[in-house]
This record gives sequence, C-alpha cells and structure tokens, in this order.
Amino acid sequence: MKVKIVIDVEMCLVQKSYEWKDYPYEHEIIQIGAVMMDEEYEIVDEFSSFVNPQYGRIDHFIRKLTGISEKDIVEAPPLEEVLRQMLAWIGGREAVFYSWSVTDYKQIVREIHAKGMDEGEMAVLLEKDHWVDYQPEAGKRFDKRWRLALEDALMLAEVEPEGKQHDGLVDARNTARLIAKMERNPDSHFLQDRLQEEKNDAPLGTSLGSLLKQYNGIQK
Repeated sequence: MKVKIVIDVEMCLVQKSYEWKDYPYEHEIIQIGAVMMDEEYEIVDEFSSFVNPQYGRIDHFIRKLTGISEKDIVEAPPLEEVLRQMLAWIGGREAVFYSWSVTDYKQIVREIHAKGMDEGEMAVLLEKDHWVDYQPEAGKRFDKRWRLALEDALMLAEVEPEGKQHDGLVDARNTARLIAKMERNPDSHFLQDRLQEEKNDAPLGTSLGSLLKQYNGIQK
C-alpha cells in the first residue's frame, strides 16, 4: 500500500561556536511529528518523538513557542535514532512525504549530511522527488501570492484546527486534515466560494468584507 506521510519538525536555535564549525546551520531539530494517511487520505497512524539536539539548546522563546523544555529533550534519542524509528514505523511501504513549507525537508537533509548519517539508510528521506511542499499548493488554490501560514490555510479551507500550534504532531495532524479536505474537493475554494454565494444572495449594500467579519465572529 502506498502511504502519505505528513511531517512537521520543531527546531531550536544553535549558538555559534568554533568547536561546532562542522555544523554551520542556525537551527537543530528537537521534535518530529508525523501522520500516515492511506490512499483515500484517511489518517491511519501517527508518530512523534522529541529529539536530543547535539548543538542547540532551548531558550525562552522556543520554550514559549513550542512548549518544549530541556527536560523533554535531555533523555530523548538523537536525531539519527529518531529517523530510524520513523523509517521502521513506515515499514518499507512506498511513501510520499508532505510538509508545510520546504523548510522541514531541508532541515532533515542538512542534519543527515552534517551529522554523518548513513545516506543509503536515509535515502528515502533525502530524495526530493519523494516530497511535496503543500504550502504553495494551498496558495494556488486560494489565489494567494504570499506563502500562507498553516492557520490561515485551515481557516480558508474551513478546517477547525485541533490542539496547540507548534507541536510537531499537532501541526502534522492539522496539515493532514487540510490536505485530505482539499484533495477530496479539488474544485472547491471553500470559504471564498461560500462567501461569494452569500454575497450574491445578500441584500444590496452588504459588502463581502462585512460578510467575512460576520463569519470571523461566528468562528470566535
């Protein structure tokens, strides 16, 4: 069975140090969340693990943003072990990887190279053709020229977000729910279509902007 794997990573900052010159990047992964979907876009399994970073530390900003603390990662496995666990979870199935922005793919690739992992073992994660960046796909659907935040895309697709943002598993699950709805309804623009219908049915003098305000008020 071919599966779809939606991945989200959370990262911390790396303080520059001469002794870490072999790791030239500003961020390091501290959590991976992943959701497995079948060919019908049904969620069939989940994977989540904290990661013990080799170079970075969790500062106040990252702790507040993600809710991840030093005690969460201090006994967590290193990235190489977490990636092995995730590949074992996928279990050799043919997989397509989805992420919200290309950043997650790039960070995984950077750390595989910089930390000297076995590239043959990690080959399925390194192959760019196996990855789909869904952020620009959503932007095209909603006619947005800028790169949409996940929370904005969820709102436009009328998908109620679950859980707290910036948790790897929560964001992966919400991204999967968004992908499922959009792929199952390829011709729909969701909120834009419904607001346009309401505008067409509204009395003269009612603006699209006022309808959108009404919608936002209902959502709150």
